Amino acid sequence: MDPPPLRFDLLTLQLFVSVVEEQSIAQAAERRHIAVSAVSRRISDLEVMLQMDLLHRYPRGIEPTPAGYALLQHARIILGNLAQMEADLQGYRQGARGYIRLFVNTSATLESLADELSVFLTANPFIRIEIEENISPDIIRAVAENRADIGIFGGNIHAPNLDVFPYREDHLVVIVPAGHALTADDRVRFADLVGYDFVSLEKGSSIDTLCIRAAAELGQQLRIRIRVGGFDAMFRMVGTGMGVGVVPLEIVQPRLKETGLAAIALDEPWTRRPLVLGVRDRRSMPAATRLLLEHLRSGQA
Repeated sequence: MDPPPLRFDLLTLQLFVSVVEEQSIAQAAERRHIAVSAVSRRISDLEVMLQMDLLHRYPRGIEPTPAGYALLQHARIILGNLAQMEADLQGYRQGARGYIRLFVNTSATLESLADELSVFLTANPFIRIEIEENISPDIIRAVAENRADIGIFGGNIHAPNLDVFPYREDHLVVIVPAGHALTADDRVRFADLVGYDFVSLEKGSSIDTLCIRAAAELGQQLRIRIRVGGFDAMFRMVGTGMGVGVVPLEIVQPRLKETGLAAIALDEPWTRRPLVLGVRDRRSMPAATRLLLEHLRSGQA
């Protein structure tokens, strides 16, 4: 029959290390604010459990036996690891450490978010962030289902049961190939666009929803010729003459020259599109997630 497993308790290990370091049971008891008899009893019980002597006891002090030195080495490792674990968990509680799942729409990713996250991670080097791009309805669903901690999405999409905070605002414009007939004017109304084919983002995205709604208010149906998964693909499709597109000015403006596209102001009230931050419940968020939320909110335009 196998011998019963040895069961160590942390207080006894701490007392044993103190006894060896002080070379005295009495001084270890004073250091730990425990009665001398209690320390002596714990050391004796430890020796009984291990069935070996751990200390040589002399009139003027103690000295570890070879087994005692071995236990001392392991005890220091265990207690050191415990202290590190406590420090790490304390860091998570205070927000210094953590793992955050951030779901964002493409607009947010390509604008100021990268710079904001760089500042945040420099100040919090032990926090890790996983970013996933998606369309606004899927982001809202991911936050609600606890697959994401924070979502950044179009404010025109309803987000029931989430705590929502203002983040930023972008400005939607029409993009067409250079020389397109629409470039004859500095500004156009959406009614000027409904006769053209559209290159649109994924179905249900914030911009797609705005354009379909605007067409419906005109009694029209949006003529979507092709859907794409992101702005790079939209730029290429529009550039080949497959249709017009609606995109944030902040994204396309730095790339007009390289893409050969023209951006035209869209004279509609809904083209100033809010981006918002969404979380399940601000009050119950982990500390690291709360830190990031407050950081992003503090930088809102």
